[in-house]
Amino acid sequence: MPAHRFAGQAAADDRWGGSGGSGAAPPDVEEMGRTKSHKKNIACLESLWDGNIESRLSVVPLLELASRVDEIRFSYLTCNTEDELEHNLDKLKNKRGYGILYLACHGKPGELVLDESSVDIQKLAGFMGDGFTNWVIHFGSCSTIKIEHARLSRFIAATQVSMILGYRQDVAWIDSAAIDLLLFDGLQDYKDMRRFWGHFKHRYPDLISITGLRAVLR
Repeated sequence: MPAHRFAGQAAADDRWGGSGGSGAAPPDVEEMGRTKSHKKNIACLESLWDGNIESRLSVVPLLELASRVDEIRFSYLTCNTEDELEHNLDKLKNKRGYGILYLACHGKPGELVLDESSVDIQKLAGFMGDGFTNWVIHFGSCSTIKIEHARLSRFIAATQVSMILGYRQDVAWIDSAAIDLLLFDGLQDYKDMRRFWGHFKHRYPDLISITGLRAVLR
């Protein structure tokens, strides 16, 4: 049985257009390559996925691959308790050059499920404050954003993030790892998140359908 992320169960035109595509660069991308102004380093907080601490499952290899391919940096901290989540979010606030907050843990509708506790998105918004204004937040957790649009809109209003990404269902580790990498790569090419999401939906409809990926924009 595949591992899932839910509580209780252990040059740019080549990338986007492909060899069979139009060959045109995305709207926000310079013809000769990526514009540095759109680079978004990644801040990641990860909780333990299961009790195996000797051979830990972790998103760190994804971050390392993204950093090498896209020539970006990442910061990695843990969030196994509510206090640790709040403390480490404080360390990441307003971090220069960063634009993606990646929360990697188990989840259920409206909540992050950490190793020792759960945190709902209202409390998370309080922890974040305005320290992540104009960032993209990606919930790398099952079903956290399987909630009414109004709650997500309130979260965006409270934190002023530019976009929320996440999964509306339980998602297998390999499927989510594949789409997480594609998200981190694609986000480097865009300043306008509506253009990004429009292109991403067109490019990867099958993966979006399989994983239940959802985006909510400010």
